[in-house]
Amino acid sequence: MSGSERMRRISTVLIFVLLPLLALSCAGKKETEAEKPAVTKDEAISFVDEEVSYGLFFDEEGTKRTLELKRGQKEFLGYLYLVCPEYKEIASTQFRLEMPEGVVIENDKYRMDRVMSMGTFQRGISERFAPCVPGPKILIHTFTFRVIGPLDNAVFTILPSLDNEFLAVAECEEGFPIIRASAFKAVVNPSD
Repeated sequence: MSGSERMRRISTVLIFVLLPLLALSCAGKKETEAEKPAVTKDEAISFVDEEVSYGLFFDEEGTKRTLELKRGQKEFLGYLYLVCPEYKEIASTQFRLEMPEGVVIENDKYRMDRVMSMGTFQRGISERFAPCVPGPKILIHTFTFRVIGPLDNAVFTILPSLDNEFLAVAECEEGFPIIRASAFKAVVNPSD
């Protein structure tokens, strides 16, 4: 099986796994007029919960989103956090990590309560946690990045997956309601 066939199969399985969660999250809930998404000619625009966001940080506390590398430095750490209100518990995540040229992931230390992971960081990854993880700040991954080329104003971005264009989390409630999330960028060697 070729790499592209394998990716298509993984994507198809991912869609079939997430589609029931999406259907269940919508079942039984009636939207009020204020909750309905705005509709344009081409598409429906869904709401993003600004209280739920992903961010790549360069310190373990999750406060530093810029990093100046020392001359000759070949590795650095990145901490991928999910920030949400303290009262929310998260059952699963879905995102894509876009990295700048000149850097690769050398090591990925993920949560030990992750029970399922599908996809890749480059196309989009879905992860399931058991038991559910509580807010307000959830460390999902600790990356060791290796520098393989020049990094000037090198931006790391967390985006929706390429296959179903979703940047979201599923709450740990009946039906696993899905919440669209926002994301913050991080920069290595920012230009002045």
